[in-house]
Amino acid sequence: MRTGAAKHSPRAHRSSPTFVSLTGPAGNIGDALIRRGTLDWARDTSDVLVAYVGEAPDAWLEQLGVPADAIVLRSKRSVPRWLWMLATAPRHPVLIFEAGEIPLDRGNEVRELVFLAETAIVRLKGGVVMRPPRGIRAPTALPLWLHRQAARLSQIALWRDAASAAAIGSPSIAPDIGFVAGVRAGRPWADRDELIISLRGARPLPDDAWVQAVRATAAAGGLRIRTVVQVREDEERARELAALLDGEFEPWGDTDALAQEALLRERYDGARLVLSDRMHVLVLAALSGAAPAELVPHPTRKISDAFATIGLTAVSCDASTTDAEGMAAFLRTQLRRGTETAECVREAVERLTALEADVRETIRAARS
Repeated sequence: MRTGAAKHSPRAHRSSPTFVSLTGPAGNIGDALIRRGTLDWARDTSDVLVAYVGEAPDAWLEQLGVPADAIVLRSKRSVPRWLWMLATAPRHPVLIFEAGEIPLDRGNEVRELVFLAETAIVRLKGGVVMRPPRGIRAPTALPLWLHRQAARLSQIALWRDAASAAAIGSPSIAPDIGFVAGVRAGRPWADRDELIISLRGARPLPDDAWVQAVRATAAAGGLRIRTVVQVREDEERARELAALLDGEFEPWGDTDALAQEALLRERYDGARLVLSDRMHVLVLAALSGAAPAELVPHPTRKISDAFATIGLTAVSCDASTTDAEGMAAFLRTQLRRGTETAECVREAVERLTALEADVRETIRAARS
């Protein structure tokens, strides 16, 4: 990867660049999943790709598959260079923001003002601004207003849930970009023999009623319980859950992120039910044909709203207001939704494929 400014590369003068933001922690496979999807939409839109990756290590670039000839900008110290490259780019640059959750609580005013300025610069140059499917978190007045103006200036701005779209005043709702990771056939339903769990380490341990419900569901379905790690900080929680449930614990350990992702997808291929409060655990599980379920106290609407976008409703249950039998009934219901899940995922992938085609046509038209 090149790390110098564009003025040192003769190629930068022959093509208007595509700028793409790809920040994220290397220990979160879900974040890598959606950044990789964003990068895939940016590929081949220019022979000059400029990627801002924040503080990410080289392993993150490998995990995403950032091209070796990309101009990579790191750390907040490179933000002025990023802005200068945008301001001095030839006509018709492309700016692609990263997918994911957008915090709009107090303290994000300056960041949103910078993003609005970036958007305005690109549009004034006759370029294209694209915001892939995103979700809004904790909106407050000024950051939301700034974000709304930037979204309206963008040719393509997509939202992964109806609440986020409504906050912006946009009709453009789309599946989470994580669904572009690829549908997998997985094992035949009758041969799937695992109930897989991956929960956030920051939450309290589940209570006895939750443990009873999960045990009963696994026993009734003849399923082995396995706990896995898709975010490094959740590893100890996975160990604790395996002990509580007499399940098998599968650590992340020293495995590199790409190998861990491949292993997890193999595990989801053999699962009937995957239980998590991590959205992209459930996205990958659904892509493998497993039924997704969120069963935690006071779940946020992040997962339920994003899955409702693809037509799969009622994937979440509030464990704080449900007894053991109610939780077990919820899990039994989810276990009967394998075919429904597969159909919703198929339609989501088709929708995202069409959206990528729209993005590429918008860029082509702007540069023609």
